[in-house]
Amino acid sequence: MIVVFLIIAIFGAYSQASGTRIVVQTEHYNSITPSMQVVTDKRATGKYIEIPLRLPHGVKESGPADTGHAEYKINVPKAGLYQFWARCRWYDYAGNSFFILVDAIQVTSKTPFITDETYKKWHWVAGPALQLSAGFHTIRIQNHRDGAKMDQWLFTTAKKNRWQPTRSEKETPQYMVK
Repeated sequence: MIVVFLIIAIFGAYSQASGTRIVVQTEHYNSITPSMQVVTDKRATGKYIEIPLRLPHGVKESGPADTGHAEYKINVPKAGLYQFWARCRWYDYAGNSFFILVDAIQVTSKTPFITDETYKKWHWVAGPALQLSAGFHTIRIQNHRDGAKMDQWLFTTAKKNRWQPTRSEKETPQYMVK
């Protein structure tokens, strides 16, 4: 009886952690607008997008210098609550964020963005949990602070407190729309 319970508990935890996962390499965008650019770096998964560091770099947080962005089209297989994660490298406290827009092109005071306080290394940053319908969506990663870099991003139905990426993830081209 105990063995059966353990198997069920382990399987349940695994299925919670697996769920639906949509993984995108940032250089596989549908469109890109300056100052967003693609850069090659072997410490990333090969290439990544970035908002170049502007010099002199600000010593305090300020608004974006432009609307540079990359857009991605995805096909969400089933409706649900999707947690956004991004594998990022931040320059410093004034170069550590991107706006995340879903099916929108205008940044407003309610536009979510990702940020944290881990600098100078590639790491996963939790973003917003978003209710997505099944079907096609346009994801826009947009300039929020200069010096910010992003290697991959993903949506998962696994809850943030149940699963967190720890290394680069395998891209899922079946969900990408060309």
